[in-house]
Amino acid sequence: MTKSALRRTLRARRRTISIPLAAHAALALAKRLSRLPHFRRARDIGIYWPMDGEISLLPLMRMPGAQKKRFYLPVLVKPFARSLRFAPFSPKSVLRKNRFTIPEPQGKRRARRPVRRLDLLLLPLVGFDRHGHRLGMGGGFYDRSLAHLHHRTAWQRPRLVGVAYSCQEVPLLPVEPWDVPLHALCTESGCFTVTS
Repeated sequence: MTKSALRRTLRARRRTISIPLAAHAALALAKRLSRLPHFRRARDIGIYWPMDGEISLLPLMRMPGAQKKRFYLPVLVKPFARSLRFAPFSPKSVLRKNRFTIPEPQGKRRARRPVRRLDLLLLPLVGFDRHGHRLGMGGGFYDRSLAHLHHRTAWQRPRLVGVAYSCQEVPLLPVEPWDVPLHALCTESGCFTVTS
């Protein structure tokens, strides 16, 4: 199956999850993430606004210990930007939709930061395998924003944790040279460090 066909199949699969089941799964995921060592150590955390049936990370902001952390949402810096920066986000943030109709925090541009200044980045997945390979929406925004991790062998920032519903797991994904592997994966059913 091609990547585009697999993407269509997995997006359709996650969109069939009912609202009550999605809410239950999001809370289960938040509990698991809040116990993850990557989360406990992190101060600055990149999350995403759930779209197209993605599992929500918003309950994570209400977990014990989350009050001491700073959360950020991705933003497109320019109208046709091809990579991401991250803007501070809280429940009081004013949001405005970007060209893809994804809400972004409005506020001072100087408060935005590059991805390498985050401690932890929780990435939305369309699909994943246990080797840390991920299938995204196909725009390449995260891969371009994280390209610096290909050139670092020691201290890598941010730590990358992919999040999805467990039904989005596949045995093995095709890998491209520009794909950035994940350090860990979390679903409503469990979290695990990836294998090589």
